[in-house]
Amino acid sequence: MRLVAAVLSLLVVSPAFAQSGPSFDCAKADNAIDRTICKEPELAKADREMAAVYGALLGKLNAVAKDELVKDQAGWIAGRNQGCKIDPQGPVSCLKSRYALRIATLRAYGDGSYPFISEHSLIKAGKLGAIAWSYDISYPRFDGTTADFSALNARFSDEAKKAASNATPNADAGPERKQEWTYSQSFGVKRAPGRNTATVAMTFWGYSGGAHGYGATHCTLVDLRTGKAVGPQGVFAPGEQWLRAMSQLVSADLKKQFVDKPGFDEALEPAKLAKLLSDAGRYCWTADGLDVIFNAYDVGPYSSGPYDVEIAYDRLKPLLRPDGPIAR
Repeated sequence: MRLVAAVLSLLVVSPAFAQSGPSFDCAKADNAIDRTICKEPELAKADREMAAVYGALLGKLNAVAKDELVKDQAGWIAGRNQGCKIDPQGPVSCLKSRYALRIATLRAYGDGSYPFISEHSLIKAGKLGAIAWSYDISYPRFDGTTADFSALNARFSDEAKKAASNATPNADAGPERKQEWTYSQSFGVKRAPGRNTATVAMTFWGYSGGAHGYGATHCTLVDLRTGKAVGPQGVFAPGEQWLRAMSQLVSADLKKQFVDKPGFDEALEPAKLAKLLSDAGRYCWTADGLDVIFNAYDVGPYSSGPYDVEIAYDRLKPLLRPDGPIAR
């Protein structure tokens, strides 16, 4: 109960400072991050908005889910303070990004029912010789009684630990040269069509001394009935019809994009495009349909950045499994 009271005290907006300040009393701000929020009107507004969304969600949950949300919010605040303290871009940019993601995530929680999806973090900074390095990694955990999410949670956790290991330099990284390594990873939760699924969109960006940084977005569709990740083969009807149809839709859209933003024409060859579309991480289902993500180098040069093909849900209905996680 102490934890519940502590978090609520941070997030209940007082009339005395609700109009212009954040959700907490700036006179009692006792750390650099809180003071930064108090000084920046945009951040103060974001904090008020988050507090309102959080409070509305808290009122919808049962006792078990409410306790989990309170613990999750306390963890998010701690991760926010620690991560934005070491962010190479500075605390203001870090806080804007974190608040935007948190507000979107809390709203997504409010659209669904159990399971509850909490945020976990790996945050660390250090030096190896002349290399200054840091990582700030967030990943989800699904908790609920409707399905066994243990394998899914282990996957997200293992991937986060692997990313942290890769972002930590060793003796082979050339520690005698001055370098700055950084890696950040965040996620958002989107509700896919129907009530049986949720999409986890994982976005990362890093730099480890090369010619330029690297980054990508990967999505995981979670079947809330089974607790397992589902690829396109589990969403679309059996057979090759879905892949042929997807190839046609995606190819036509990419050709239009290549007019203004040149890409690799060979990526549009049927065999190569079919291989790209077999990658489950490209499929980012939303409430309205499907975003097919192509990251840098997938279908175009690094300088052209990522490509995104949006397909309306109605166009995909005939291709879906009748008994699949996304209803026809």
